Amino acid sequence: MNPERWQQVSRIFKSAISLDDEARAEYVAGQCGVDESLRVEVEKLIESHQRASEEKFIEGMAAEAGAALIIADDEIEKQSALNKGQQFGSYVILDALGAGGMGEVYLAKDSRLDRTVALKVLSQDISSDQRRMQRFRQEAKIASSLNQPNIVTIFEFGEVDGLTFLATEFIDGETLRDYLRAKKLKIGEILEIAIQVLAALDAAHEARIVHRDIKPENVMIRRRDRVVKVLDFGLAKVTEKRSSVLTDHDADSEAATAFKTAPGLVMGTVNYMSPEQAQSHALDERTDIWSTGVMIYEMVSGLMPFKGATTSHTIVQILEKDPVPLTQFTSRQAPEELQRIVSKALAKSPDDRYQTAKDMLIDLRSLKRHMDLDAEIQRTSSSGSPRVTVATDETPHEPNKKRVVIYALIAMAVVTAAIFGINIWRSSRARTNASITPPAAAPVAERSLTYWITVQKFRNGRPYQPPFTQPGEMIFEADYQIRVNIRSPQSGYLYVLNEGPPEASAQPEFVVVFPSPTANSGSPLVAAEQLVQIPEQSWLKFDAQQGTEKLWLVFAENAVPELEAVKSFANPQTRGLITDPARNKVVQNFLTTHSSTKPGYEKGEALTTLKTPQKLLVYAIRLEHH
Repeated sequence: MNPERWQQVSRIFKSAISLDDEARAEYVAGQCGVDESLRVEVEKLIESHQRASEEKFIEGMAAEAGAALIIADDEIEKQSALNKGQQFGSYVILDALGAGGMGEVYLAKDSRLDRTVALKVLSQDISSDQRRMQRFRQEAKIASSLNQPNIVTIFEFGEVDGLTFLATEFIDGETLRDYLRAKKLKIGEILEIAIQVLAALDAAHEARIVHRDIKPENVMIRRRDRVVKVLDFGLAKVTEKRSSVLTDHDADSEAATAFKTAPGLVMGTVNYMSPEQAQSHALDERTDIWSTGVMIYEMVSGLMPFKGATTSHTIVQILEKDPVPLTQFTSRQAPEELQRIVSKALAKSPDDRYQTAKDMLIDLRSLKRHMDLDAEIQRTSSSGSPRVTVATDETPHEPNKKRVVIYALIAMAVVTAAIFGINIWRSSRARTNASITPPAAAPVAERSLTYWITVQKFRNGRPYQPPFTQPGEMIFEADYQIRVNIRSPQSGYLYVLNEGPPEASAQPEFVVVFPSPTANSGSPLVAAEQLVQIPEQSWLKFDAQQGTEKLWLVFAENAVPELEAVKSFANPQTRGLITDPARNKVVQNFLTTHSSTKPGYEKGEALTTLKTPQKLLVYAIRLEHH
């Protein structure tokens, strides 16, 4: 539904709900005219509104369904399906963990494999419905086949003494809802949680399983290692396919089921519903992407993006309103890229959203790499910089400056006299012991170089999706282009050459990438901590031939004559290609000779650091591409 169409539906709906039944029908008919699809959309919203209003918590079936919430604790224990210490098939009940709309959950021990499990015993109204149970078994079977670290494992599905149960992995941790109550999360931790949730969704969607109820209550954080686990895949909402209009027969749909729940529980589910879910349209994987976007928004801002006084008000917000941008919450300093990702996930139309969990996962991982890289660069820069004390005009010791200067001059005179005396004494000893005094050891030189690669995807010759960073080698697709970022704590002479994919019985060809007339003013000399981007404004494009290219990094204390001789080939005519076979051979011999002593390297999540005790560092970055 496009925005203009929704505005029309929303306008008619808001006016119609204030009228009585007869006037409402006449009003809707007059407003919609011969547009049958418009009438259907309006009537569907009206019916959902009536269900939410009529089925109040203290009336009718809703009161019966919610009665367990107000029964005394001792009565709840009496009505529990299982008791502590009871043998239930091959399981021994250890404790009751809780209860929900699907049934009761127990901590149990599997006596066959001696492992602790979470045992979910389904409620009678679910287990007695053959149609729902058939769908339940099918989805449980599919969900149990998922093998992904962020998905709770299903061990067994069966029946004992007339009770249907599900045995799953027991997670010793807390739900994301409780985790959010206990602490305020940093952006990095929020991204890590979202990345793990999307990794789980990606695996589930590959198996054609749509979760349909992603929310903080269905996400757990394991205590020992903070691994994220997503609960109830394919089981949180066991529903039949939807028709275009809700009828009395559609009592199993997500929207209808949610509206029959107690008010506090309704808001917990409805807030995360996608627009198509709130309107009872057919669902696909993109509904989970919406719910994940809502969850990220809540983790960052501490607020739900869609929350009204009633269920119907919340649905209207979901269908019509856009939440306050995350970048306006100044206390959190959310990156603009995160706002872009969340906005795309919360697009009203599924076609405007991320089409797969993998696409959203790629963008979140790219953002996290950028943030980690910025933090690493800031950390290394600050740790390598000397502390400087800056005097101000408000220095309280101004009257003592002359006294300090006098003391400093006296101290300098004493130190100078002492040094002069020591040197005379050392000279006399050196003359007498010259034959037995070994020469002083020369200081060990060291070259250190840090690099990382920025990758940009191209489509039809134009960049698309935000660039992402890599600490080093990876397998690049044909439409990828890259930029290499280099810096060092020492000054020195930097040369970068590209060697194309090897060809049988052919001499390698080298292209001078740095220095060039458009980079560093054509000089190979770079200062300490200077960031060099190669190229500065554009991107390096891979050779048309598939294979592995090499990007040679040469970093030396002094200028390298063999490479100084080929700098002139970095011009628009040759595009850096060394066209002189003799000089090309000299470069090949130089690289072959000096690359035999490989530098040590430290590869982190964001960048790679090379180190050598020599005055010359030579290293080849291998760039494999399809």
